[in-house]
Parts: sequence; structure tokens; C-alpha cells
Amino acid sequence: MHNLWGIFKVDFRVITAVLLAVAVVALCFSAPYISSAYRRSAGRTVVIDAGHGGADGGVSGVRTGVKESDLNLAMSKIVGEYLESAGFNVVYTRKNEKGLYSALAANKKRDDMEKRAAIIKRAEPAAVVSFHMNTYSSPARRGAQVFFDGSSLQGKLLAETVQDTLNREFNLPDTGREYSALKAEKYILQCSPYPTVIIECGFLSNAIDEKNLTDSEYRAQFGYAVFGALAAFLYVQA
Repeated sequence: MHNLWGIFKVDFRVITAVLLAVAVVALCFSAPYISSAYRRSAGRTVVIDAGHGGADGGVSGVRTGVKESDLNLAMSKIVGEYLESAGFNVVYTRKNEKGLYSALAANKKRDDMEKRAAIIKRAEPAAVVSFHMNTYSSPARRGAQVFFDGSSLQGKLLAETVQDTLNREFNLPDTGREYSALKAEKYILQCSPYPTVIIECGFLSNAIDEKNLTDSEYRAQFGYAVFGALAAFLYVQA
């Protein structure tokens, strides 16, 4: 019987991708499956990173001037609370408006990012999600985009799972278009071996996205979609 195994060329990346797709669909439509996914993944650690902070406010809203750093923090707390309520262990890189850098650091941005990396490495998480808000020269650009490190297969799978969910729940209904998960060379994606994604939740250079992202109900819905995608990914990896 063992000789038969060599006949088949099994691509485990394809199998994993199919399982993730099934898990995402099941999470969206089956309450029993959701409960099962939570039980199977409960206790696993997820690092939630709210981008920017302190003197580094990131980009600003085109109409209200809202700081990206504040919206990143708000979204991080929402997703973290969903995860915690389902039994996951959540580690936050920051839980208030302050940056992580030392006041005496010569390069505060580098110090801030290195401290985020240290938190991730100590946590040894099953996944890392970094929240950001986007901007673009054209005010017409809208929608949520997800980025991953090109050398990380698990990071790519996590990014595609989250992006597919956000396309289905927000991008297609709201903008009529989809985004693909994209490779990016960013420090937070490359500072550890753990599956990591950056979620650009929308464009603060677009008035409609800005209005949505400053609405607490919209953020709750968006955060729940991200949570569901994370749970699907972690279920398959458990």
C-alpha cells in the first residue's frame, strides 16, 4: 500500500488553501462550525498591533482630520475583544494613544518598531495582525487591502483569508471591486517568523471610507469580519 502514495503528487499548499476557503464559508454560515472553530483554537495567542501612535499619528482624514493612529487603536481593541471573548490569548503592542518609543531614543521610529518586534517574539503567536489606514493621491480610491511578506507561505494564506472575507463583506458591496492580497516589504511583516498581515482598513483620503471608519457600528462589523477570518485561519492551523 505504501507504494501507492508515490503515485499522487500532493500539493499541501493547495490543500491548505482549500481548507481555509471551506473554513471561511463555514464560519460565515454555520453557527455550529463557529463554536467548533473556537474550541479547537481557544488558548492560542494572537498579537494585535495598532500601527503608529504618540507623535507619529500616521495619515489624517480628508474631512475630519481624524488621526490614523486613533482609528488603528480603536480597530485593534474591537478585534482583540472578539478574540478574547472566544478564548484566544491576545497580546497588544499598544493599548493607548502613546507610541512605544523611548523619549531618549535617537531614532524614535526605529525604536518604536523594534519594541513591537520584541513583543511579537516574546509572545510566539499563531498570528500577527497590524492595523493601519490607507491614503492615496486620488480621492476616489476606496476599500480594504491586506499585505503579507512574500517569503511567508503562512502569512500569504492568512492574508488571502482575510482579504477574501473583506472583499465579500465590504469591498464588493461597497465599491463593486475586489483587491488581491499583496506582497510588501515592511518591517512588521519581516521582523518575526510568525504569520503576519497588515490590514489597511480603508482610505482616509476618501470621504466615504473616512465616514465609515469613524462610525463605531461600521468598525464593529469590520472587526467581526476580521475576527472570523482569523478564527478560520487558526482553525486550519490548529
